[in-house]
Amino acid sequence: MHNNTWMRSLAWVAVLAALALPIALDLNIYYLHVLNLAWIFAIAALGLQVATGITGQIVLGQAALVGFGAYATALLMMRVSLPWFVALPAAMLLSAAVGVLLGAVSTRIKGHYLAIVTLALNEIFRMVALNEEALTGGPMGMRDIPTLNIPALGDHIDKQLYFPLLVLSLAAYAAMVWLQRSRIGRDMRAVRDDEIAAEAMGVDSRRVKTIAFAVCSVWASLAGGLYVLLVGFAAPNNFTVFESIKMMLMVVLGGLGSIAGTFLGAVVITVLPEALRGLQTYYLAAFGIGVVAILLLAPRGLGVVGDWLLGAFLTGRRDPGGEAPSVRPPAPRAQPWPAARRFP
Repeated sequence: MHNNTWMRSLAWVAVLAALALPIALDLNIYYLHVLNLAWIFAIAALGLQVATGITGQIVLGQAALVGFGAYATALLMMRVSLPWFVALPAAMLLSAAVGVLLGAVSTRIKGHYLAIVTLALNEIFRMVALNEEALTGGPMGMRDIPTLNIPALGDHIDKQLYFPLLVLSLAAYAAMVWLQRSRIGRDMRAVRDDEIAAEAMGVDSRRVKTIAFAVCSVWASLAGGLYVLLVGFAAPNNFTVFESIKMMLMVVLGGLGSIAGTFLGAVVITVLPEALRGLQTYYLAAFGIGVVAILLLAPRGLGVVGDWLLGAFLTGRRDPGGEAPSVRPPAPRAQPWPAARRFP
């Protein structure tokens, strides 16, 4: 137990040092941008983990929800002249309404049919964004969106937003851990394991699914709003079905039901293709082989590493090393039958 705690503390020091190194070493702006995208994708993937990994609802249209948040934030800032700190929460509220509608749909459609519906939702969103040029800018997208500038943190927007985006992604992670440990989180896992049995035990599956989709949509909208505040641009090609599948891969690679693994999966899936970019035409093949290798070496996903690193409090899981040894209570002694009472 003591050795495990010491190793975890040492690993934490290494992780914190690695997170601070990009700014301390004045990393190339391109790689800082990739890391910033990793923190944004982590937020979207955490929302998807709630719906798919914890509640068991297959969602293949997360990129559409991210795009909805991005376009809503941009339109509120550019057409209504709202500041970003008002436009972003307003976009999240609108996305929550979309999540409630998806939750209502999930009570009628289940399993692979729900996956097909959410996949179609992604394509519908892309077509609307392409054709409604007066609203969305069409294929050219929306340009010159006001970005978030914090001059005190650096001379470039990627330097300025590195730590704020990292802190926001960690805050989103903490909120998901709290949700997983709460009563509604237990209800979500019950619905995932056996919906009929959960309802028999008094769980309102319709309410649980609605909350799961609302959280999924709100987190996706937050990621989309942060994306436009970082890049100042939004186009239909940024929110395609491929992006939805990539976010689902983050969840699967991290481990279904693992909050910590999802965070690590988002970082790996975002950073690994750029690290392999030097292989030119073969980098996608190398990326695929790398993902398969990770899944073969860790069938339960990267959540095994994340759960060990972060411990029971931050993952919502009990630490096997810290559990008290189970002691079987002694069997009660057999009591002799009372002697028969004699009557005169």
